Amino acid sequence: MNQLKKLQQIDCSDYYSVFDRNGNKVCDSATLQDAMMMVSFVEGRTLKKVKILLDQVVNIPSMRMEDDKQLKEQKILNEGQGKPFTP
Repeated sequence: MNQLKKLQQIDCSDYYSVFDRNGNKVCDSATLQDAMMMVSFVEGRTLKKVKILLDQVVNIPSMRMEDDKQLKEQKILNEGQGKPFTP
């Protein structure tokens, strides 16, 4: 089985974050068992389940506009060629 098919089989809809007693993130884990193991190593650690909301992907076709409706190429002046605007 190739690598892409292996990745597609993994459920990536949520993961677990482990925090120390000061609220600093220690690590992220894909499984609850690994997150609980990291919590058990040091007293005061906590974990939080993070849910990823997957949106629907919409493809929108593009079209080329006529040349007169395209933005014109801008002329870039060398330093010293431009004059400051003073009203």
